[in-house]
Amino acid sequence: MRYLNRYPVLFLILVLLIPSVPASTQITGKNLLAESTGNVAGEDGRDQTGNQALVSQQYLEKAIDPDEYVLGPNDMIIINLVGPDQRFFRLSVLPEGYVFIPGIGALGADGLTLTDFRKKLEAEADRYFHNISVFCYLLVPRRFRVFVTGEVGKPGAVEISAVERVSDAVEKAGSILTDGSNREVILEREGRKIKVDVLRFLMMGEFKSNPFLSNGDRIHVPVAKSHVVIRGSVKKPGVYELVTGETVDDMIALAGGLSGEAVSDTILLSRVMEDGTVSTFAIPESEFDDALLRDRDEINVMDGMIGTSRVYVFGATTKTGHYFITEGERLAELVGRIGRFDADADLGAASIERSDGEIIRLDLKEYIPPSSKTGISLRDGDMLHIPKISMMVAVGGEVQLPGRFPYEGDWTVAQYVGLAGGPTGNGSIDRVVIYSPDGRSRAGDRNTRPNRGDIIIVKRSKSSIFGGFFDMFVRVGTVVVTMIVLTR
Repeated sequence: MRYLNRYPVLFLILVLLIPSVPASTQITGKNLLAESTGNVAGEDGRDQTGNQALVSQQYLEKAIDPDEYVLGPNDMIIINLVGPDQRFFRLSVLPEGYVFIPGIGALGADGLTLTDFRKKLEAEADRYFHNISVFCYLLVPRRFRVFVTGEVGKPGAVEISAVERVSDAVEKAGSILTDGSNREVILEREGRKIKVDVLRFLMMGEFKSNPFLSNGDRIHVPVAKSHVVIRGSVKKPGVYELVTGETVDDMIALAGGLSGEAVSDTILLSRVMEDGTVSTFAIPESEFDDALLRDRDEINVMDGMIGTSRVYVFGATTKTGHYFITEGERLAELVGRIGRFDADADLGAASIERSDGEIIRLDLKEYIPPSSKTGISLRDGDMLHIPKISMMVAVGGEVQLPGRFPYEGDWTVAQYVGLAGGPTGNGSIDRVVIYSPDGRSRAGDRNTRPNRGDIIIVKRSKSSIFGGFFDMFVRVGTVVVTMIVLTR
């Protein structure tokens, strides 16, 4: 720098004498990316084939997958031939779907994945070049127009890129209106109609419900046909569009799933019937995946922390515990929800104990569908007990050794009383009362055959009863005579 300051005139003379480098030979980014004919971008941003040199930044979800990305007109690619005769090209897919490669010719690219095009390029390059390696990459994804029609804010054409999805095009068209369907958006592609569930993508992140767009696509947003309301203990309660064939399980999943305090074993479903009335019925968890929904259905997921009516079921069932019930629900409906009973369940000896102490004895076989007997209405706090069939027989009353003994199918009262040491001096095996597990009683004698779980009570003989009365009469008489004598 000190020489320049001391000899400024000499420096100016040297600058004027050195010839300038022509612009066409400068090493610029354009010439580095495209040194072949027909592909050098000009000052106006267009290459010599008339294609737009797109250099705007694209926002990608992730790296492009060459096995999935499908090429189309205006895609920008780079090709590098590495070998003795090294070449580097920046090329675009022409409107007719071909890529013109200097030294090779035109190769069809439209509709091919990037991976398939690479294989095709390698095979063609081997015909014209020797000892080379071929590299091909996507430089800039293409942009094109897609028409969005139907229930959107701004129907018409929108500019989109090959790395954007149906939801992106819908958003650019002004988003879906209130009456529009966000679960049955129609994507028309090459004569096919594909249903797109944009809501499922937004709520659950399912990319398969929101495909990438391509040239020639058309999007139509129809009017929504059916809706379902889901209330209560779910993470995102509200009104949801219903797709044909969806179940209670599908709708709960769409609403974000059950919240922590939800009653998970049962939901209440309210439905508008054909006559205009509304019916509410309970659906157990085992049927969530089978219960098909209809337009205007309302799902209510109950909150276990809030007081609701419920019945406690215990005993010989595969699923015991609390069952939430609807207002007016009857025993037959609850039996249908309980599921299977244990093999040794004594259905004939079931009972309902109510909060006020009332006990209702019943035979559950009379309430199992398709039986029409539904007469008992359930109440909050009811306890349904389904006992097991006892494999024992109890013997008590006027016997020597009261107790419980194994049930033997063809044994009589006399044999069971014999196991209990026989009757006492006052007992009679011809005067017995047999109580069944359900509380019912019947008279019996020594030849009666009890059932499993029965209780045999041996009563006193008639003679001992008469003798007892006689002894008591004598004792009372003696006391009376004694009192008379003493008073005189």
